[in-house]
Amino acid sequence: LLALFAGSAHAEIASFRLPSPWSFECDKTNSSFRTSGHLIPARCVKVPSSSSEKVQGLQACKMTCGSKGTLWPTPTGQVQLSSDLVHFIPQDFRVVSVSAPSEDVSNMINQFADVFREYLYMMNPDYEGEYKNPFSETPFINGKTVQVSISVESEDLTLDTETDESYSISIQRMSANELSRNSQTDRCEGPKATQRVKSKGKAEEAPGIHITVSAKTYYGARHGLETLSQMITYDDLSDTLQTYSTAFVDDEPSFKHRGLLLDTSRNFMSKKVIKKIIQGM
Repeated sequence: LLALFAGSAHAEIASFRLPSPWSFECDKTNSSFRTSGHLIPARCVKVPSSSSEKVQGLQACKMTCGSKGTLWPTPTGQVQLSSDLVHFIPQDFRVVSVSAPSEDVSNMINQFADVFREYLYMMNPDYEGEYKNPFSETPFINGKTVQVSISVESEDLTLDTETDESYSISIQRMSANELSRNSQTDRCEGPKATQRVKSKGKAEEAPGIHITVSAKTYYGARHGLETLSQMITYDDLSDTLQTYSTAFVDDEPSFKHRGLLLDTSRNFMSKKVIKKIIQGM
C-alpha cells in the first residue's frame, strides 16, 4: 500500500527568493590604498541593505561606480554613461530597424542580432541553453521597452587592416507616443528588405529607451553590439536585465592587427585547433 501511494504521488518543488540582506555602494575614497598600495579611483563595497540609502546589486554598482562602467577594453573615444539604470526583460528587447546598403549586410546584421538575443538569455544564471528564454513573463518590477536601430553605411564586407571598424552607440529615453509609433512595424531597411513581426502587448504603452548603433561597416556594427552587451547586466534582485537610461559611446579598435598568445606548453593544441583559432580571428 505504501509503495502504491508513493508511486502515484507527484512531487512538486516550489522556490522563492528572499530579499538580499546586502547592498553595494560606490567607494571613491581610495581607502584600499592603505592595504593594497594601489590607487583605485572607485570600487564597490558590500554593506547591509538596512543601512543603505539605495539597495542595489553588485552589477548595478559596477555599472555606475566608475566613469567607464563595465566597459572593457576602455573605448578610445568619448564615453558618457548615465547614473540611472532601467530594467527590462528580453521579451521587451526589439530590433526595430536595420538600415543597410545591401541585402547581404542586412542579413548578416539580423543574424548577429539573433546571437545578441542569446547573449541576453545567457546573462541569467538559470539559462540552460537551446535558445530558451529563462526570464519570467512577470518579473518582480515593471520593466521598460528597449528598441534598437542599427545603421551601416558601406556594403563592402572586406575585412583587412584598412577596414573601418569604428562605431557609435547612443541610448536615449523615449516617451510612450514615440515607442508606440516606432513599434507599429519592426522593419529591416535595405534593397530587398522584408517586414518583421509587429510588436504586441503592453510594450507599446510603457515608456522605454531607444538604442542606436551606427557604423561605417558591418564589422563596426558588430563591435558596437558587442560593446552594447557589456552595457547590459543581470540584476539578481529583480530577476531582470538592466542598462543605462542614457549613454553615448564612440569607439574604434586601437590597433589594425589582431593578436593572440597561445601557450601550448601545458595544454597541447593540435594544428587543426590552431588553424581554427586563426580562422576565427
